[in-house]
Amino acid sequence: MQNDKLTELISRHLSGEASEEELAQLHAHLANHPQDQYFFDILSNYWQSHNNDNNPNDTTASGNHFNQLMEKALREDEETPIVVQRPLVHLMKRRWWQYAAAAVLIIGPAYWLWSGSSKTATATTSPKKNEITANKGARSKLRLPDGTTVWLNSDSKLTYNDHFNGSVREVELTGEGFFDVVKDPRHPFIVHTSGIDIRVLGTAFNVKSYPQSNTIEATLIRGLIEVARKDSPDGPKVYLHPHEKLVYRKEDSTFTATTDKSHVTANATETNMAISSVPHNLPDSTLPETAWVYNKLMFNGESFQEMADKMERWFNVKMVLEDEKVANYRFRVIFENETIEQALQALQLTASFNYKINQDHEVHIYKTR
Repeated sequence: MQNDKLTELISRHLSGEASEEELAQLHAHLANHPQDQYFFDILSNYWQSHNNDNNPNDTTASGNHFNQLMEKALREDEETPIVVQRPLVHLMKRRWWQYAAAAVLIIGPAYWLWSGSSKTATATTSPKKNEITANKGARSKLRLPDGTTVWLNSDSKLTYNDHFNGSVREVELTGEGFFDVVKDPRHPFIVHTSGIDIRVLGTAFNVKSYPQSNTIEATLIRGLIEVARKDSPDGPKVYLHPHEKLVYRKEDSTFTATTDKSHVTANATETNMAISSVPHNLPDSTLPETAWVYNKLMFNGESFQEMADKMERWFNVKMVLEDEKVANYRFRVIFENETIEQALQALQLTASFNYKINQDHEVHIYKTR
């Protein structure tokens, strides 16, 4: 639904002028867009408190109440720094319908910045922890309290507590995230995953740690990071330099090289840990490890079976490969704005297979008969 249309429906609902058809449209939209429902509830709260005021011509008290509600809501969303504008205009001098529309417009710039910056990300806050989630089929960009920028890939979650700006900046990552960390030597930045901890001072790097995967990957773009096993924080450390990639195998708690073994650091050799290099002469947008940050899904010779996990998260579908031969097909391909059907049709240009998508968003891949 277009922003202007939603604004009009909310305004007419609050002023009591909405028809049954308009109310049905609004309720249907809010039911499917929880981020819109969230701010609608805040606006309704403000509207009701203002209408219940004994002095409707005095907007100060209700205006302050509205600002408090908005500031509380925006504090809970650490995704984008937002400033609530003051003072409120004297809305009660307008007609009822205009008052409702103006009330929506007050939160308009802040609201649409909040929802537009990552329409599919959800954020929940508790007294101790803040949680940012990017659902399947979506990517999210957020800014932490210290100014660090984080991109979350599909089906990923980032958690940090209220003391984030203390002596140590710590976050927990489930899934995949790209971090551009603000340099602050006095406050180290640590990313905790299920198997390893990554400590940095100021750098840009990618971390992939999905629960269903057998490995955890860390790829450094610039700066320096220190990696330690989660179960042995005081044990040997591995240091990554720019354009190096580390792969941690969960099953045996070891670090191994998966591609080019020509560049392995000395400390990695001594501790039975290895690091592989990634190309230096390619931009981040063309590296398989970081292309997703630029809204590109890249495969560089993976099997169809290996591709399936990424495609499930990227397109929010369930992939079922019914033929072993087809599952072993390998592809080199880049997807940007394609739908799942367009992506499969592109793959069919170089490989022989058929597919069927059912109503439950299950994609069945089978051999051409």
